[in-house]
Formats: sequence, C-alpha cells, structure tokens
Amino acid sequence: MPSSNITLKLLLLFFCSTLFTGCAYSPDKEVTDSSIPTLDGPRYGHAAVAASENIYIIGGSNKTGDLSSIEIIDPKTKRTTVLRDKVIPRRYLTAVWDGKHSIYIFGGISRQNGRFWQEGTVEIFNTYTHEVTTTTPMRVPRRFNSAVRLGNKIYVIGGSVYYPKAIERGYELRATSLVTAFDLNTKKWSRLANLPVARDTRAFTFNDKVCTVGGYDNFNSFPVFDCYDPTTGRWQLMPDAPDSVSAHSVAVHNNKLYVFGDYNNLDQVLMYDFTGDTWSYLDLPYKASRHNAAVVFGNEVFVTGGNTDSSGPFLDDIQVFSLPLQ
Repeated sequence: MPSSNITLKLLLLFFCSTLFTGCAYSPDKEVTDSSIPTLDGPRYGHAAVAASENIYIIGGSNKTGDLSSIEIIDPKTKRTTVLRDKVIPRRYLTAVWDGKHSIYIFGGISRQNGRFWQEGTVEIFNTYTHEVTTTTPMRVPRRFNSAVRLGNKIYVIGGSVYYPKAIERGYELRATSLVTAFDLNTKKWSRLANLPVARDTRAFTFNDKVCTVGGYDNFNSFPVFDCYDPTTGRWQLMPDAPDSVSAHSVAVHNNKLYVFGDYNNLDQVLMYDFTGDTWSYLDLPYKASRHNAAVVFGNEVFVTGGNTDSSGPFLDDIQVFSLPLQ
C-alpha cells in the first residue's frame, strides 16, 4: 500500500477520535495470501483423482447441496479450473482413473424421486474431451464405497446400503462387506471375497494388492487394516492402526501409507511404514477436517476440502505437503 494512503488513514483515525463522537472508520477488508491455493468453493464427501497431468475434484456437497461440478487442479501452479454441471450431483462417492483418459465414478448419494438414495449410475468422465458418458451400472449401489484400480479391474469395496426395515416402514442404513470388480475391457461386474469386517472404508493399492484401512459400520469405527491378494482371492489382516479411524482419507507414496483426519480426531495424521510394519503419529501443519480427499501427485500429497461438523463449516482448502512426510 502506498505510504500516502497509510498516512491519510492514520490522520483520519486521529481526527475521528479527537474531534468527533460517533465518527466510525471501517478498515479495508482483510487481504488473504493469494499464494495459498483453494478450491473454487467448499466441498466435502467428494472424490479426488490424480491423472496423468492434473488432479480432478469430483462432486461432493456443501451448504448449497450436492455438487455436479468438477474442479481441475494444475499440480504445478495449484490453480483450479471449474467445469460446472458435468456429473450427477452426489456426495460420498468414489472415482478412479483408468490410466488412460477416463475417470470412472461410482456410488454415493444422489436425489432420486424427491429423496436421497444411493446412486447406481457409473459415469465416465473423459479427461481429454470433458464429455461424460455412462456404462454398466452397479449391481448393488452404495454410499461411502471406496474404489481402486489394479490392472484392468476396478475394485469397489464396502460402503453402506439402505435396506427395508424388518418391522417398521421405511429403511435403515447398514454397512456391507461386499467387494465387486468392474472389468475395464468387458465392462462387466463380478463378485469377490467379502471384506473381513463390513464397513465404510478407504482403499488403496500396494505391491499388487488391494488394501483398506479403518472404517465405520454406522455404529462403531475400526482400526482394522487388511489387504486382498487377487492371486489367492483372500484377505490378509495387517497390523491394526493405533486408533480407530473413519471419515478419513488415505495416500500412498513409496512404502508409506498416510491417513488424514478422523470423524472425531479431525487433526490426526497417521503413517504406516510397510518396511518395518509399524504405525506412528505425524505432527504436521495439517488443517483439521473429516470427509476430505487426498491424492499423491509427483512428490506432493494434496488434501482437499472436508468439513469439521455435519452442519459445517465446509472447507475449500487445498493442503499441499512435500513427500516423504515426517
């Protein structure tokens, strides 16, 4: 700010305080650091996907309702481009890059016939043309499912399903142990061995295995950590996390797993070292949140959005940490 403007404002304050009563001065609106990256708007319960050149933030929700937009983050500049009205408005979804030019979008909650319901439509977003098409729908739609790609298959794991109540009218939400695979070549679904524990969870791949950590069954959260080996068709239990975690996000870099946030311990960051099979807590300048989404791009991890309570506030943060985290 020019020195003449500062001097003028100081004189105005002095003039008001000494000569007049009731004279009010309103300072300029606080200027934020423009170098700190943010999303175009707040969102939680969204999906984040790292593709070949960009990071894609898909769907989610905020105080305006469920979102149909996709934000594209340039990992170099940290700036975003918004594509509005691209996908079905839904939250608690998952999305996976096919390794070429398509992002597949699964599950979550959308509004159907005037009420919220689990979404079974599988949308395909083309990262080149930005067109959206659909493919074979999910056999069992669910919210809070988690999905990862291994080879030519996308594994869709766990989540929650609305079932008719046994006695009363209406529906109740139950966690499921269901694991299904979507074949990218045939576009067909198949069923695999169930999760050892039915729950909403977060999935990732490591050493040609599909792994999950933490989760929630609508009653309890879990520290459970397990990995599925496609060659044997079996789940193997891994060392439990030091705390139960839910509403979290995960990122993997080299031989380290990072777990960001928890429904109750919002500022918690955990790390699992596959080399030593050990868990530890990390002390990071991490902005506390739950229902955020994390991805690794290059040697950085991006933690986007989230919320701190069911009614907000909803966050627009793009938190960027250099890897490896210590």
